[in-house]
Amino acid sequence: MILACSVLASPVNNVIKRNSKSSPSPSPANTTVAAWITQPIDHFGANNGMWKQQYMVNAKYYKSGGPIYILTPGESEVSSMYTEDTHFVSLASETNGLMVAIEHRFFGNSNPMPDLSGASLKYLTLENTLEDFARFIRIAKTNSSTLFQKAISANPKIVFVGGSYGGALAAWMRAMYPDLVTAAWASSAPVFTYIDFYHLDQALGRHLTARGCGKSFAQGVKELDAILLSKNSSSLDSVRKMFSVTGNTAQDVAAGITSAITGTVNMPVMLNGDALDQSVCSFFEKSLPPLTAYSKAVSAAVEGYAMPQAIRPYRNMAMYRRDMSTKSQGDLALNQPFRSWYYICCKWFSNWQVAPLKASNLTAYRSQLVDREYWQGGCQSSFGSSVHPLTDATEHNRKWLGMLRDVTNIYYTVGELDPWRDTTVATVDGTLLSNTASSPIFVMNGATHTQDMQPDTTYDLNSVRMAKQMGDSLIKKWIV
Repeated sequence: MILACSVLASPVNNVIKRNSKSSPSPSPANTTVAAWITQPIDHFGANNGMWKQQYMVNAKYYKSGGPIYILTPGESEVSSMYTEDTHFVSLASETNGLMVAIEHRFFGNSNPMPDLSGASLKYLTLENTLEDFARFIRIAKTNSSTLFQKAISANPKIVFVGGSYGGALAAWMRAMYPDLVTAAWASSAPVFTYIDFYHLDQALGRHLTARGCGKSFAQGVKELDAILLSKNSSSLDSVRKMFSVTGNTAQDVAAGITSAITGTVNMPVMLNGDALDQSVCSFFEKSLPPLTAYSKAVSAAVEGYAMPQAIRPYRNMAMYRRDMSTKSQGDLALNQPFRSWYYICCKWFSNWQVAPLKASNLTAYRSQLVDREYWQGGCQSSFGSSVHPLTDATEHNRKWLGMLRDVTNIYYTVGELDPWRDTTVATVDGTLLSNTASSPIFVMNGATHTQDMQPDTTYDLNSVRMAKQMGDSLIKKWIV
């Protein structure tokens, strides 16, 4: 993930991406229909204006009495990929289910307000987001003909599914609306938040160490920081040239370098396609000085990884943060997923990607210059008073993790090697929720981020195949 905070994220299209070995999806193309539902701007406040939210429907497998499977791409625009190219399509075909993907407010074409100013984004709340989905479900249960072209049985069972941030939303939907949502499948769901999320840095270190270059990589980072902390302008110019990055300050330069390399390593790990991150360690096997090897690895990573179109023109959150610092609240135009996600980071999740504190004695695999103050400093300048106060992690976890305790019919899946694992219910050090028969937690050995959401292939890891089979069995039991 190359965004500054969770979840997705993630690059904006991180939830579903098949590797080159994947077999074709069982669902043919052109089975999805796009439609719109009218929603209140603010479900709980004084603004009673309305807006149109996009959703997509695949009714190919639906038969009378079948359930409705609902997911949201979260921090990405909605597309037929989510209704035709996931494991849940197979589950829908086995249970006569309807597939629905609902776009998240303030992403893609679903915008309650005319711009992305702080005044507009104040309506981007978790509560409003979840109520959007809940209102859709109420209509689906009582007046489905206004939503779907195909006749739907009255009061259908609802299964909310999703991965990454969308997986967290799935779990919260079951917890907040148990009368509407029968069951949830939450894959790699970041339901726990941190202010200083150094855990991602440590996950990167474990991965690089397993590849054989963790120690040299960390030395390169240390040498870079020594140059940047010297506050020598000529040295800063040399670093810009060496790493092919821009930035007015040492922090901006460090953030650009860090986001480029860590995002390019973590992304293939998350998507189970590690050819690029293997090449990172190859530079440290050539007897080059650590700083030189680090610079070449960064350059190769940036050149070798084509970012999804959805998140251009910014290659990473650091570039967005840099440009926002030079503008008064930045570009306020719609359809900027980085801006919407940065607001979510500031207001909801934090999970700022930082190095561990020096006092921790942990090895750092990213620059110490890119700290929480760097990330949070852009919140006020980008969004004004709408983000005040910033995330209180303790209060956030008390509410949003706390509401999941003792909730039944949620199936949690977690990849053992997922760089974001420590934000899920099954951290490296243990589980944050009880692993029960009514809401089990399945850790997929050798797997990464949301692998169980991907379409079924003959190349699935055994653990991923088992996770899918267990999830299918649970959902079939819960919707009876």
